[in-house]
Amino acid sequence: MKENLRQIAISLITQYGDEAQTIAMLRAAEYAAILNSAEWAKWEEVALLIETINQQPHDG
Repeated sequence: MKENLRQIAISLITQYGDEAQTIAMLRAAEYAAILNSAEWAKWEEVALLIETINQQPHDG
């Protein structure tokens, strides 16, 4: 599951660049609004993974 969430995070970064974390947070908010706690937690984790990935030094 964790690796799947990491792949989602990487896909969002690839597609949206600097806006990826915002997209993930919006998804989390959508699920929170409809009280879907499992999906809400999933997208919160994706947002945190995006932040972590973005803070890691890049090769090159």
